Amino acid sequence: MKFFGINPLKAAIVILMGVGAAACSQTTTKQATQEEELIIALDWVPNTNHTGLYVALDQGYFAKQGFDAKIVQPSEDSTSTLVANQRADFGVYFQPNMVKRLNKGEPITAVAAITQHSSAGLLSLAGLGATSPTDLAGKRYSTWEDPVDDAVVAQVVGAPLNKIPGESTDATTALRMNQFDYIMAYYSWDGIHAKIKGVDTNFFYLKDADPVFDYYAPLLIANSEALKTNPDKYKRALAAIKEGYLYAAKYPEQSAQILVKHAPEINPELAAQSQAYISPQYLDEQGDWGRFDYARWDRFFGWVNDQGLADKPLPPQAGVSNDYLPNSANN
Repeated sequence: MKFFGINPLKAAIVILMGVGAAACSQTTTKQATQEEELIIALDWVPNTNHTGLYVALDQGYFAKQGFDAKIVQPSEDSTSTLVANQRADFGVYFQPNMVKRLNKGEPITAVAAITQHSSAGLLSLAGLGATSPTDLAGKRYSTWEDPVDDAVVAQVVGAPLNKIPGESTDATTALRMNQFDYIMAYYSWDGIHAKIKGVDTNFFYLKDADPVFDYYAPLLIANSEALKTNPDKYKRALAAIKEGYLYAAKYPEQSAQILVKHAPEINPELAAQSQAYISPQYLDEQGDWGRFDYARWDRFFGWVNDQGLADKPLPPQAGVSNDYLPNSANN
């Protein structure tokens, strides 16, 4: 999963709202109510993974919980570094990429699953002729050099990988420019983008190759120490975020419009089609948002342990918690 330095991280502005109240002859006094700062760092350019965040901002759900929220894109630092250093309260991240961060002892915890199932897979031009992931063996693979992601691709395609290091914000264009033969991408965005562009592609879901690769991507992380110090803040913030994603699940068309309103650089047609695809995936079978299945979480990290990709074995429920989420879909 990619982390691009698009815009510098902007400092949030604390807004003080003065409320004056006095009776007739009494001296007027002012009481200021301070909204609490809340910074949410994206992982990449705005897209439908993030729609619920923009809905919560647009519809006043953050304000209702007492927050002055800012949604920002990471600059030089990755999202996890911002969260680990408490320069952001939440960050959009991915379970595979947590491995190296947890290995380093970074104080990050996954606190909400944005989607319940991953749409990650391998994207290639149809002209390449691949009819299964193993047909990509030996072909040029675009990698952002995360060892866990590369190990997943190697198991699905076959080792060794023919790696082409680099990053691309438009996978379809890069494929057509012959920069590489295939790339790990998300159908919810890149796969739909290819269709809109009229480019004939093949897409192989990782979870179809092996259910263990139906890991949590994307998700929200928070600082582990801050969670312990101020749990109420994170519970209130997640209540607002959850309300945003429940709205986005119920009203995909309106939510896509809200996303484009806040990120006008997005192609409205791409936003609409991607939102129609992803909105149902925000919710679990009970219609709830955000909750992790610990067994599924542990299955993927068990595979990581078996592959020797962790410096030391990751224990059960490493780096994950449902404790800060509202209890039901209606809360």
